[in-house]
Amino acid sequence: MPYIIRPKGVRRIAATLFGVVLVVFAVPAAADAACPSNPSSSLLAEFGDNAAYSLLAGSSFESGASGWSLTNAEVVSEEGATGGSTALAIEPNGRAVSPAFCVSSEYPSFRFFARQLGSGSPDSSLRVSLQWTDLWGFHHTTQVGSVQAGEEWTLSPVFGLAKALPLWMPGFTLQVRVQFQPSGNASWALDNVYIDPYSR
Repeated sequence: MPYIIRPKGVRRIAATLFGVVLVVFAVPAAADAACPSNPSSSLLAEFGDNAAYSLLAGSSFESGASGWSLTNAEVVSEEGATGGSTALAIEPNGRAVSPAFCVSSEYPSFRFFARQLGSGSPDSSLRVSLQWTDLWGFHHTTQVGSVQAGEEWTLSPVFGLAKALPLWMPGFTLQVRVQFQPSGNASWALDNVYIDPYSR
């Protein structure tokens, strides 16, 4: 039988097609069908934001901080941003990580209320990141911004959620946690994390 030498171009095409097949079959195995629907409404209309939001479960802290991972942080008696009686206080060297929740491409952003505790510090900010795990099990922390606020409750800017994550395929989802971590020497209070706008 004669020995046939395949052109390099053919080998490259075959390797590419094999890689595509692996990705196509691996992604559905790791992705959920879709995120469950949550009731949403114009929760921030009085602040000039008429988009429909859902309150992240447990982020009002009225019943403690179940599901949150806290380091040098605790729920305290504090007049909340929207009339509650508690908030989450985070020390300068502390960190608060929310419970995991489902995110798809239909959940583009989120907002929350924050303020500095005590006398405050102009050089302090509250850094905001997303924790997520990719298809291969590697953990990632993606910083999406920071808040600089005074002693009064301040509604954060709109932070990217789905748009900051690799959610490029229809129906693909990730389990995500939001991490809040002070920088500088001020303590921070956190209250009411609002997910979306709901863009379906």
